Amino acid sequence: MKTSWNDTILTEQYLSGSLSDEDRVLFEARLILEPQLADNLKWQQKTTVAAKQYGRQKLREEIEQVSHHIFTAGRYASFRKKVLSFFG
Repeated sequence: MKTSWNDTILTEQYLSGSLSDEDRVLFEARLILEPQLADNLKWQQKTTVAAKQYGRQKLREEIEQVSHHIFTAGRYASFRKKVLSFFG
């Protein structure tokens, strides 16, 4: 069974909590009646979690690179001293 774009949007809205109470109840009823929709919900949840984890990891790596650059480059010596004075 092919997933419709509308179902994908509804699933995303359901996961984000942005559906109205009425639409949420209707969607939950469809989850009971349509096993494929419930399966799609499960996979969309997993995909969303994986994407967030990937994004967080990439952000950590970027922050680490910037931090390393700032704290090792000579032209940032005064900034480095100022920052370290807050913690030292």
